[in-house]
Amino acid sequence: MKIFRGVISLLLIGFVLSCEAPRLNPLDPLNPDYILSSVEGVVQTASLPHQPLSGVKVFWKNNNILVETDAAGKFFIDQLPRNQGWLYFEKDGFSKDSSRITFNDRKIQLGEKYLNAIPMLDNLIFYTVIINRYPDQQIDSLVVRAKISDAENDVASVFIRCADLSINKSLAFNSASGYYEKKFTSGDLGLNSIDQGIGKNFEIIAIDKAGKEFITGTTTIKRTIRQDISFLSPANLAVVKKPVKFIWNRFSVGFNFNYILEIYPIDNSSVWKIQVLNIPKTDIEISAGTPEFNLNNLSPGEYFWVIWAIDDFGNKARSRPASFVIQ
Repeated sequence: MKIFRGVISLLLIGFVLSCEAPRLNPLDPLNPDYILSSVEGVVQTASLPHQPLSGVKVFWKNNNILVETDAAGKFFIDQLPRNQGWLYFEKDGFSKDSSRITFNDRKIQLGEKYLNAIPMLDNLIFYTVIINRYPDQQIDSLVVRAKISDAENDVASVFIRCADLSINKSLAFNSASGYYEKKFTSGDLGLNSIDQGIGKNFEIIAIDKAGKEFITGTTTIKRTIRQDISFLSPANLAVVKKPVKFIWNRFSVGFNFNYILEIYPIDNSSVWKIQVLNIPKTDIEISAGTPEFNLNNLSPGEYFWVIWAIDDFGNKARSRPASFVIQ
């Protein structure tokens, strides 16, 4: 009898242990109606070959949850109430992005998320030019040259923008130099004078093929050189003999600069024949009888020379031309 009772007790204990209590707690992971979920995925570069991006900030706005991707570009967020929302991705040097999350299951496998690298301004050349002409005319212009790199090579256009002056002007890509560039007159920019842009903020804007706009850099016009550089000799088609000495009046301004001297044939003034760079600002003459500067390659004919003043920012001004004759 005692043996029988023992067997019955063991069977009852086994039955009790084999029966689990109902999983009614909505926060119990084993509850079929469990209300929490998780999201995971991998963040990589949009450029090929795709590379994992570590340190990407992944933000679930619904619950103010912020995590970062690991060295493999992976992230995981769990214990999320099943309320649809947006997942935001952010990393320095890349365009911000987001994904809409709708919970249809306990675990959301987002897969790969690709971030587009922001176009980078590698170099910017930005200066004003003043050309002095007869009798008393000044032609002003603004030169812009921007070198921009992009990992995806998807830059569609580049332009300059100055909100204060309502300027939005595109730059043309020069495949030979690799620069986006253009020379603008004051009229091109809708200005009476380039001087109106001094101190104003100019943005260099790149637009990718998806239409996203990026401010790659900013700059300002520092100055225009309006003071005239006046020549002395040779001038007025004076006949010269080699070696020739070119003389001009001292150029006195309150900033640092240097000179450039150029010589052109009168019948073809578009391309200089001789150019002498980096003449010190203290000089007021230069002789064409040195290995660096001689007229031996100039055939007999009529020529003119000009002298430029160029400041430390690249802004430049050109004198009126002075003519001479080589026989």
